[in-house]
Amino acid sequence: MVETAKRHLVKLSPGGRLRLILLTVVVGWLGGPTLQAGTHYDLYLLAGQSNMDGRGKAADLQPGQRKPSATAIIFYRNPPAASDGWQPLAPGYSIAPGYKGTLPSATFGPELGFAEALAAAQKDRPLALIKGSKGGTSLAKDWKPGTKGKPATQGPCYRNFVETVSLACKELERRGDTYTLCGLLWHQGESDAQSSAETYQAEVTELIARLREDLATPDLPVVIGEVYDNGKRDTVRTAEKAAAKAVPHVGFASAEGLQTWDKGTHFDAASQLTLGRRFAEAMVELRKK
Repeated sequence: MVETAKRHLVKLSPGGRLRLILLTVVVGWLGGPTLQAGTHYDLYLLAGQSNMDGRGKAADLQPGQRKPSATAIIFYRNPPAASDGWQPLAPGYSIAPGYKGTLPSATFGPELGFAEALAAAQKDRPLALIKGSKGGTSLAKDWKPGTKGKPATQGPCYRNFVETVSLACKELERRGDTYTLCGLLWHQGESDAQSSAETYQAEVTELIARLREDLATPDLPVVIGEVYDNGKRDTVRTAEKAAAKAVPHVGFASAEGLQTWDKGTHFDAASQLTLGRRFAEAMVELRKK
């Protein structure tokens, strides 16, 4: 019954949506781990295209890695799909091309390895992850930040992401929770492989600056994840490394040694976990500084 209601969430009135959210919370209390209301979270944002959205296969994880987290929650939005509010972190907040089912799906991204590594490095600090990602999207067009206050100049993914962050934070506040915005993870670039290194570096630098402005966090730590080296993405990889060195409070998560399950684009399950851990290591170092 709940899954049927979730599929029709977009058709509900505001009052109906609130009732469904409350029902979902009750089901969560009965069926899985949750954190008490009034929790303070370290909040991290995750944005990008398919390797951030995640194409790692949940079936390749160990049983323990597939269980919902008792210390981390996630808010996922990839319009028109969404997680129906905050949920315990688990595999499945990812929409592969052609997927028509409900969430959670059969795939995952770097959020699992990231949360695992952060939990080990920073014990007793609950995590909240806001993930807004979409496969096959470009920085030049879809994530273009445009002009502040002029949505028509902005790419749809940029607009959706800023809206997603706002919706997620408002729901945390409605629940009685508090949070500290701690950082942003960015993994994207496969769709911009034809760009010059100079162009992509300028675009990702602009994106970081605008997100920091729109989120009112001028020193927001950002970690850029490296795209897989298939021999055709050298300009993007060069730009990602250069931006991480040139822009203040920006780190880099290498893809060296990682593997893909397809012909050189999408990280397999083990590599997604490793990438997430590398994101966490880079973020911890940034925050120390």
